[in-house]
Amino acid sequence: MSKILREATSTAPEAAPWFGRPWEHRQAAVAAIGSLAACWLYWFGTRLWAPEVVPSAVEFGGTAASLWSVWITQRRNVLALPAGIISVVLMGWFFRDIGLVGQTWLHWGYYLPVQFWSWSQWTRGGDDRTELIVTRLSNPVRAGVACVGLVATVVFGWVLETGWEDALHTYWDASIVAASVVAMVLLSRKKVESWWLWVLPVNVSAIGLYLSTGAYMFAALYVLFLFMAFVGLAKWMRAEIEGVA
Repeated sequence: MSKILREATSTAPEAAPWFGRPWEHRQAAVAAIGSLAACWLYWFGTRLWAPEVVPSAVEFGGTAASLWSVWITQRRNVLALPAGIISVVLMGWFFRDIGLVGQTWLHWGYYLPVQFWSWSQWTRGGDDRTELIVTRLSNPVRAGVACVGLVATVVFGWVLETGWEDALHTYWDASIVAASVVAMVLLSRKKVESWWLWVLPVNVSAIGLYLSTGAYMFAALYVLFLFMAFVGLAKWMRAEIEGVA
């Protein structure tokens, strides 16, 4: 156990392995098993008591991969990024099928390419291409981030409203898209404030949106994400104080 802790909290100025260290492999394996088990329990429960909302294979796979990725993201595990690539491909596919155009473009047009950038940032984004450590934004930058989010919501909402007649809840959808875009950029740079965005303008809002469109498995997933966001916030605040990656 002490060896694992030393590996996990090492502050040596070096680049991180692209596919993680041994402690990250073990952590990711446990999280993958837990994610599949949680999703299987949900699937089994709906088969028994609510057959009208049994998730499709795409919804099941996207949910499991997303849960896996977020589970290890809060622990700053670099394998969260390749796991995230799998999850956004599947989730974008599902959202396309149920008419949430904004969420589809968010996943395929933004989350997918930014996962690769995030991967490089976490492993080589620090000084002299070393592993990136957790930091905070300054107050002026926080204000600028808030303004960017508001403007992006209006722009994305207008695009959805005018570009797709079958798009649902356009400005609501757009607000989640805008907050997610900003949060992912901050997460890619390991900023503590990313978790504040995941908590309220993303997770809480998304739960309501998915319930209103019948995406019940994703709504349940985002309840878990909300809990994980609070845990992630606490862990990253501690990491920032300690000055570790």
